[in-house]
Amino acid sequence: MENSDTKPTSSKKGLIILIIVLVVGSVAAFIWWRNYEKYIATNDANLDSYRISVSSMVMATIQNQLVEEGDKVNKGDLLVELDSSEIKSKQAELEAQRKELEAQLALMKVNKVTAQKTVEMREASYKLAKENYERAQLQYSQSVLPLEALQTSEEAQTTSKIACEVAKSQLNAASVQITSTEASIQAVESQIESIVIELSYYRIYAPSKGMIGKRWMLPGDIVQPGQTLYTLNQDSALWLSIYLEETKYENVFLGQQVKYELDAYPKLTFWGKIYYIGDNTASQFSMIPPNNASGNFTKVTQRIPIKISIDSISGDKKLIDKVKLVSGMSAEVKIIK
Repeated sequence: MENSDTKPTSSKKGLIILIIVLVVGSVAAFIWWRNYEKYIATNDANLDSYRISVSSMVMATIQNQLVEEGDKVNKGDLLVELDSSEIKSKQAELEAQRKELEAQLALMKVNKVTAQKTVEMREASYKLAKENYERAQLQYSQSVLPLEALQTSEEAQTTSKIACEVAKSQLNAASVQITSTEASIQAVESQIESIVIELSYYRIYAPSKGMIGKRWMLPGDIVQPGQTLYTLNQDSALWLSIYLEETKYENVFLGQQVKYELDAYPKLTFWGKIYYIGDNTASQFSMIPPNNASGNFTKVTQRIPIKISIDSISGDKKLIDKVKLVSGMSAEVKIIK
């Protein structure tokens, strides 16, 4: 009698379990079918932002770093000071050279004034000597003046003429020296201006507002031109990047509504729209793009890059107020068909 009672009871339990499994399976299948019909889902998604490489334009030793990873900076904030002692020493040498040239120029201008007065004096002497010679010629022709006196007057005229020409040459030389020295001063000033510009490269400022995502070097390191010192994330321009399989691409279009959840905030729902669809698959920009010229072909589902805006957040208001979005956060995405 006990065996006969146990069998019906076991059969009922098995039947109930089977019914529960069928119901749960049916509900799960219905939910999957409903999501499949309503959404295009993917988890290959993360928050992204523009990343700026802050680098040096000169080779120098890092003297001081004023920010750390995670610090928020504004455009124009000083980030790094490089050792500029060598370039400052060169600037001091050039400034001393400029002062020396300016002193020489002042002396040359004084010498030019003196040379100008000498020319005027020599011209007056030559004019007088010429008049005396012409008078001596007239007197000699009238047999009033002896030949020796005429020759003496002629020699005086010739000497005065040569002295006048020498004075003019000295004046021209003084003018040339002044012009040359002025050119030298301009060249030195140009070098000083170049050094002043170059000195500005030894203080590196934030090119944009954002957050320091990565510090690549430390004080004491020697940085090369173009070498990255910091990676700056622009926190003012965040978006969601997804790489959607090409098999799901048919029903995707610009402006399409999207909802997604970030792994960091599973209780919140984020809303946005598709505002960018890539013109190439992600593999086209990989380090080694696919090349089937060899004939070895393996078909792989390609992924298309898509960008989604961050328009609004729904959920617990207290939690929304505490949201801090960081580039790289993972997400579960549902594109509404």
